[in-house]
Amino acid sequence: MCVYEFGPFRLDTKRQLLLDGDEPVAIGPKVVETLNALVEHPGDVLGKRALLDRIWPEGFVDEANLAQNIYILRKTLRERWKTDAIETIPRRGYRFVGPVRRLDDIPPSEPATIHAAARSLRRPWQMILAAVVLLALAGGLAFAAARPYATHQGSSLSSEAARLYEIGRYYWNLRTPDGIAKSISYFSQVVDLNPQSARGYAALAAANAIMGDYRYGSSSPQAYFARARAFADKALAIDPNSGEAYAVLGMISSQKYDDSSGKMSEAMSDFERAIRLDPSSGPAHEWYGIALLEQGHFDAAYVELQKAADLDPLSVATMVWLGDTARLEGRYHDAIAFAREAVDLSPEGNEAYETIGLAYEALGANDRAIAMFQRLGQTCRHCRSDAAALLAQIYARTNRLPEARAQLAVAKAHLRDVQPDDLAAALAAVGDLHVAVSVLRRSNGAYLRAEIANDPRFAALRLDPALAALSKPA
Repeated sequence: MCVYEFGPFRLDTKRQLLLDGDEPVAIGPKVVETLNALVEHPGDVLGKRALLDRIWPEGFVDEANLAQNIYILRKTLRERWKTDAIETIPRRGYRFVGPVRRLDDIPPSEPATIHAAARSLRRPWQMILAAVVLLALAGGLAFAAARPYATHQGSSLSSEAARLYEIGRYYWNLRTPDGIAKSISYFSQVVDLNPQSARGYAALAAANAIMGDYRYGSSSPQAYFARARAFADKALAIDPNSGEAYAVLGMISSQKYDDSSGKMSEAMSDFERAIRLDPSSGPAHEWYGIALLEQGHFDAAYVELQKAADLDPLSVATMVWLGDTARLEGRYHDAIAFAREAVDLSPEGNEAYETIGLAYEALGANDRAIAMFQRLGQTCRHCRSDAAALLAQIYARTNRLPEARAQLAVAKAHLRDVQPDDLAAALAAVGDLHVAVSVLRRSNGAYLRAEIANDPRFAALRLDPALAALSKPA
């Protein structure tokens, strides 16, 4: 028998059992097999295709299954080891980077029962993931139970359509351009298989709404929002009680919100209706929480976002918003923890790196903050300019003015790619206070008001009378 030791863990390859001391850890056999493959070759990059072929030799699985296994492993190991043991190599695969010791011919000890291990789980997400794995053994998808959707007449799906729907949800939750594109493909297959079900249309509405919100694709945001509304209306025509459809309508209305439109009240009504119809909808709680945050209701926003995370533990956006809410409340360590979970789910998620960097900066860990901002600049072609603005303000604050002005010049050269709050913070840091105030006033919006009122970067600017009204949430 072969046993691998790493941190507090032992991996018994004969029994396919992960132990913390003598206590088994409640993860499924496919997750254990994933870990086995990685620790057999520590430091080596294992390609995704090779891992899929080894763990699921029977085939008929999607890359989403592998990503979910990696997510469960990272969460489990980090909780007990405080080490980032598994590294994602973009577009290639994964490798185990923690120290590993191989022990041969070790007699097995009698572990505590698996029931005791299950009772020892200390956090809600672990209980959710344990349930996901147990159901996966029977059903085949590692994330199939993560969102217990309410079903109404007109919203049921066949088993194959439900499988495709859950794969689409996984990719939708990544919030990357490729992920959203894949989700639309899967949701379209759901509609083709079950055209009389509202679920596929509501999911296509959500995917197109994200295309508009994130400005993905070749069409304008308005075109994607119009498409999203049409799909939501189709879903409601089939099932008037589709909470998912109402959640999308609320999200669209919140995107159009400004001080005079009155659209936020309509959005809040749609969110509340969506939650009444389907309390298990993670996106409804997420978007409702974001709307509350934009209005300055931080405690209520945190509650809704936490519900969303519990219901939809694979949602990158929910973890990012939880992190940003914690940051604006001054809970910087929590902000880092939430944002790191988002990175675990999607290393391409640029917003998470910004949240981590700003939280480190607020804690005075400037070198770590700079590293995160530099990592942000590497995540996408359009992220370099916004990262430059973030670097400019931290360089200026740490008396590295030549570097600060050089980074600010990069940001100014591509203003369309720079967030107004980051640009204003950089301008204020180098001493251009009036220009910074002007940028914030021109970019007036609900979230920006909440940020100005609470973000430590704007402490000095809040003293400016021109921002006095702007810093008060609507």
